[in-house]
Amino acid sequence: MRVDLATSPKVVRIASALRADRLRVIGGLHAVWCLFDVHSADGRLDGYTLEALDDLIGFPGFGAAMAAVGWLEDDGESLCTPRFDEHNGQSAKRRAMETERKREARKVSAPDADKVRSREEKRREDTSSLRSEVEPASPQRGSRLPTDWALPDDWAAWAKQTRPDLNPNETAQRFADYWHGIAGAKGRKADWLATWRNWVRNEKTQVVRHPQARTESFYERDQRLKAQEVAKFAPGIAAKSPAGFDFIEGGVNDVTAIESN
Repeated sequence: MRVDLATSPKVVRIASALRADRLRVIGGLHAVWCLFDVHSADGRLDGYTLEALDDLIGFPGFGAAMAAVGWLEDDGESLCTPRFDEHNGQSAKRRAMETERKREARKVSAPDADKVRSREEKRREDTSSLRSEVEPASPQRGSRLPTDWALPDDWAAWAKQTRPDLNPNETAQRFADYWHGIAGAKGRKADWLATWRNWVRNEKTQVVRHPQARTESFYERDQRLKAQEVAKFAPGIAAKSPAGFDFIEGGVNDVTAIESN
């Protein structure tokens, strides 16, 4: 806001017309110009009248007094303050400058606007071309293992030579099941042959499980131990098949002999 209002002839005229103190007049001016600063970008305040302005600042007749000295205009539908940029704040000044800039821009003819746009597009194209020459090419994103992937013969031969303890076909099934189940970027590889080789190198040795041996029954164990005892004292008898004897308390029965009788 201006700093010379206390001695301004217009302030003196308003104070005289309203029979008010000049400081109150300056306060009213400050309130009015702040109102325009907040709600107007070009010095025009739609919907306001002189009476509405007086009620807002609590100063009857103030709007008419401002109009009388040329600081306010009323067209019946809105209020306008001439030379708005002399009284408004920095924010309103920025809005006024932006409004003026847009107004000047609209004056540019369509052909001129196309020329400006063409120059800007050419500048962007040149910048993009230069960037592509300077920046290195981005690394390959890789690809996913095909859903119908089958183990190639040369891959299988390499696996047999490197890990003879593995079954290449079974290893390939585990390989495919694993990578088909990996989602996102982690499931994409730039070199699937190298991935297969690492997989084979890290694959655990396949353990061949044999059928579990039959557990010896209590009776069979007892007969075997008794046969060992007989062998110590009667080697001739023990030379016969143990299946032909039935060891009982107090002696040995020759089952084969009994059956033949």
